[in-house]
Amino acid sequence: MNRIQNFGAVVLALCLGLIGGYLWGGHRQAQIDEGREATVSELHAIALASATERYREAERGGQQAFANMTAALQKEKDNAKKRMDVLRDELRTGAVRLSVAVDAASAATAAQAAAAGDREARADLLPAAAGRILDFALEGDDIVRDLNACIDKYHRAEQVIEHAGM
Repeated sequence: MNRIQNFGAVVLALCLGLIGGYLWGGHRQAQIDEGREATVSELHAIALASATERYREAERGGQQAFANMTAALQKEKDNAKKRMDVLRDELRTGAVRLSVAVDAASAATAAQAAAAGDREARADLLPAAAGRILDFALEGDDIVRDLNACIDKYHRAEQVIEHAGM
């Protein structure tokens, strides 16, 4: 073989080697990329599972807190109703009387009002009227308790969300 043929053979071998190396390197890089992708996917799956568990734990804690708040609210309502029932019974039996301030001039003559001095003129309520007023008061108190419980639950939900990092 002459020199040109030798040189051509060397160049051809070099070109084939470079092409083979390039193809092998590309294949190897694809394997490395797939390995990295699998590792990243696995890490994402672990992170997702961890976040899901934190969320579920926070959800369970929040549900338990809500149940406790609801039970406390119901107990408070029941206690208020019992106190109101006792007061209603005392009104019926006459053990307790409710009265309201009245204008002394319309309730008595001027001389009687002057004789009373600084005392405020009062009028007793009938037991049925007092019972209706107590019903309104109990209903209003229940509404206020419900609103306060709603606010407490809202703040608890904020804490749960903040704690869970959502």
